[in-house]
Amino acid sequence: MVLLQFILIPTYFYLLSFIFVGGVIWFLNTPELIFLSDFIVYGIGPLIMAVPFFFWTYGKRFQIGDAYETFGREVWRLPTTIKAFYGFNFLLGIFFLFPLLVPVVSLFGGYFIAVYLFGWREEGKSISSHRRTKILTLVYLPLPLLVIIGFYFGYDFLGTQKGIFAFFIQLIEYWTSQIDTLYTSALIIADSATIGGAIYLVYEGARQVDRDVKVPEFLITLISLVFFISLEVLYLFFTESFEGFLGWIHLVVVILGVLLLIIRYWKGLLTSRDTSIIGWLTLLLFQLVNFASGALETISRSSAIFIAFAIFLFLFWVAYQRAGQRY
Repeated sequence: MVLLQFILIPTYFYLLSFIFVGGVIWFLNTPELIFLSDFIVYGIGPLIMAVPFFFWTYGKRFQIGDAYETFGREVWRLPTTIKAFYGFNFLLGIFFLFPLLVPVVSLFGGYFIAVYLFGWREEGKSISSHRRTKILTLVYLPLPLLVIIGFYFGYDFLGTQKGIFAFFIQLIEYWTSQIDTLYTSALIIADSATIGGAIYLVYEGARQVDRDVKVPEFLITLISLVFFISLEVLYLFFTESFEGFLGWIHLVVVILGVLLLIIRYWKGLLTSRDTSIIGWLTLLLFQLVNFASGALETISRSSAIFIAFAIFLFLFWVAYQRAGQRY
């Protein structure tokens, strides 16, 4: 996973530059110098934005690798259907939030280069307090500052290039027009996860009586997948005639979700697996948001998606902190 992260980091930033930014640097906008402008916009710019992530990954590669293992083995021990729910919302967050927020981190590239050169700690003292680290961070700062100004506002300040802010405005318009479809798809995943959770609970209860009972996770995942595909196809292709019936399904699943939480608490199974309480409560809250209407609908649905996205990141941060205690 760490090796994959090394590959994905620069790839992500190069895609950002090619898809979202484009344009030329205004003082290099001549036929003789346009190649230099392209080299900076599409070559140097993405590299500078990737620097802090690249050096952080390299400097903390053992801790990050351990965090991935901890994330999968301890923190993220949830049924596959719930992981699919979080994963879907995480991808939405990656697509809609990261292009706006992540490039700002490149301002700290000088600091990450310094800690790579000088070490994360020295003589029991944080390297960030050393004068050479501060100097290198400040000397390096103008370079990423110019890059992210161009990235956000466009490199051709006097021309038509508007940078990622223009794209982000279009992205908001697309988000508000598609939020119903995106949210409903995530909601159907949540419904499928709840159905799978009900089946899972039956086997968990049986295992309390007989320890030899095995939970058929593959079968539960398959049933949840069939349920999801069926509802999703009906929703996408028969929206008008199926939407009312889908609302009743959501209502039934919400009631089922409440009952599952009560039964889990009564049987002492609410915390039987790490972070289960977070997973089940998030599913229930996500489903309850579906009943919002009017002006609150878009805000509440967007918030629900990004809260699920934030929980995903928070759980990995917990795993990263646990791993950090061993290094």
